[in-house]
Amino acid sequence: MKKLISLTILFTGISFGVFAQIKLGIKISPQITYFNSESKNISTNGASINMPYGLMVDYHFTENYAVATEFSIASYSGNVTAKNVTAERGGVFFPSQDVSYDYTARYISIPILLKMRTKEIGYFRYFAEFGLDNNFLIKSAADVSCSAFSLDNVNVNKPDKEDAFSISSFRKLDDDISFFRESLIVGIGLQYNVFGNTLLTGGLRYNNSFTSFTAEKEWSAKSHCIALKIVELY
Repeated sequence: MKKLISLTILFTGISFGVFAQIKLGIKISPQITYFNSESKNISTNGASINMPYGLMVDYHFTENYAVATEFSIASYSGNVTAKNVTAERGGVFFPSQDVSYDYTARYISIPILLKMRTKEIGYFRYFAEFGLDNNFLIKSAADVSCSAFSLDNVNVNKPDKEDAFSISSFRKLDDDISFFRESLIVGIGLQYNVFGNTLLTGGLRYNNSFTSFTAEKEWSAKSHCIALKIVELY
């Protein structure tokens, strides 16, 4: 019985110690997204502002080092224009078209990060973070336009019958959005001790994709973003 009580106390103590190292947070992160490409077959234009949000978890294995992850909804928007292609809609072909896609893709984002922070200086700690961001597509929409027709809010991966069209250049081209997006995250910021164990975190994060946003092999458009991260940790 004494052994059971001792083991229970030991297990409770270990559990409490582990729990004490875990911090949960609410994340709001205004970001500017943009596309770039080295392909001569397309052009990319403009930037857009999106507002990812979600939850985050920091596990501090020492006071100043932590492994972190997040579960958030992130959007990436931008323009990709396919140059000098043949567009087809309703059995009618329109040659020599520049077909413009104003993409809006929504992902579930689950990054894995390593965070390093300084000791407390006044009420502040400064930190740096880096890691990989894993994104899984949940919405694929675009406004599509050319001189022959214009379509709004097309589900490009699974278009409705009334939105059906295709583009080709010697062969049919794939305008789908890739299901998986992976990128490198690098960030810096600071934490402010509001009271007790509650921290308010602000920072700047660069999210650099190294997988293609589009599924087409001839296109290599990549989506990137610069984000202002605002988090409250408990």
